[in-house]
Amino acid sequence: MRQGLRDLLFSLLMLGIGGFLWWETTKDSYQQDKMQDYGFDPAFFPRILIGLWMAMAVVILLGSFRDWAARMEGQRWGKLAGALALTSAYAAAMHVIGFLFASIPFSALMMVWLGFRRPVIVMAIAVLFPLLTWYSFVHLLNIPLPVSPWFSRM
Repeated sequence: MRQGLRDLLFSLLMLGIGGFLWWETTKDSYQQDKMQDYGFDPAFFPRILIGLWMAMAVVILLGSFRDWAARMEGQRWGKLAGALALTSAYAAAMHVIGFLFASIPFSALMMVWLGFRRPVIVMAIAVLFPLLTWYSFVHLLNIPLPVSPWFSRM
């Protein structure tokens, strides 16, 4: 396991345990009616230790995020943003124009966006894959997909 992932999981576990222990100190059995003669309730000192525990867990968590950000610095965030935008437009268009008529342009645009440039192969896959998927769901599995308002008999 990589150190960044290990630190992330460890800090989240420690924050969870610390949060549980803090919550435990808020129970009625630790409240003011059990105060000692020195003026503090019994949970005062444990809360200080739990607070320090959780502060250290946050420091480790921030360090793991810093390491993650350093590794991700060279990535192409524009490709990811474009793919997310295309997928969002596809999800919105599917309910308006149906599965089949939204899937064909989405498949073609996504392949071109991700770098596939051979037009014959892109168009063949963009048409055949949605058609086969639609046929498999609608006719073989009897699972309805969103249909186009123009061709509702498909």
